[in-house]
Amino acid sequence: MKILIAVDGSLHTQKALDYLAAHRAMFVDGHELIVVHVCTGLPGHAVRHLSKDVVDDYYTEENAKVLEPVKAFFARHEIGNFRTEPRHGHAAEEILKAATAGGAELIVMGTHGHGIFGRALMGSVATKVVSETDISVLLVQ
Repeated sequence: MKILIAVDGSLHTQKALDYLAAHRAMFVDGHELIVVHVCTGLPGHAVRHLSKDVVDDYYTEENAKVLEPVKAFFARHEIGNFRTEPRHGHAAEEILKAATAGGAELIVMGTHGHGIFGRALMGSVATKVVSETDISVLLVQ
């Protein structure tokens, strides 16, 4: 099974990774893990004034800040059956695109656990992912 793990560098991501490691037989061993981090896209008016190399370097550095600790976590837990997929743009949209393109059968995400009013006022990446996919989603709080 292909399992997409959406990471953002937060404590909630760490809880999701800890959960996967604790339930290794169910979610890690024998599966292909796709680790996705979506860094916020730069505004178009800023990108116009920067070279492609500067923009690419920015995205590479921002994604590495989140993905390198995940790689270290996997190394400590002797998990090698993963690949990383750095992206930029709107988080929920990019997670959904990556899941579809990668043929994921499960999406795993940490969630901040906002209540119903928090989701209504602020929106939620997890809420959007759950509501816009037919792929099973495991939310870890």
